[in-house]
Amino acid sequence: MRFEELSGRDLEALRQEITEYYQTYFAELRSRLADHELAIPSGAVPGHLKGFRRVVTVLGSDGVMITHWPNPWGDEFEFHLSPEKPVAKLVAEECAGERVLDYPPGADFGVREMTEPLRLVMDGREVWRAPWTRLEVSSRLDAWRDLERARRAAREDLVRYAGLSGEGL
Repeated sequence: MRFEELSGRDLEALRQEITEYYQTYFAELRSRLADHELAIPSGAVPGHLKGFRRVVTVLGSDGVMITHWPNPWGDEFEFHLSPEKPVAKLVAEECAGERVLDYPPGADFGVREMTEPLRLVMDGREVWRAPWTRLEVSSRLDAWRDLERARRAAREDLVRYAGLSGEGL
């Protein structure tokens, strides 16, 4: 993916796809959390899976970075362009300057995600925690077209953190 190859129509389609993808993800996540038959103990689910989010999409020179931020007023979706920066640099800016995404220039780095806030631990003590709750990147602009993938991601997050079997979800 190269930013300069995208038209205004392409950008609008991407914005709509990402918004619909995360609306689907949040709907599935919240539905499962509210399902009394699953009886998920509220203390078993970490705070980064609860509440509303401000989803910020930044289109860089070689892909997309999406961060989720707590937002007490409801879900909001933002879309920004940063055509001069590669995704690796955008991610480092959100990760206390740490280079956590490494790939050769122009490479297809696929879809990668951090499903919880990044933490910096020194001597067994947390010294920094990312203010965002989730971060995803992709060099493939079609990564957010599969709404079933969004539903699966929500279920997998609950299985991972609530200790449930995948069969019940």
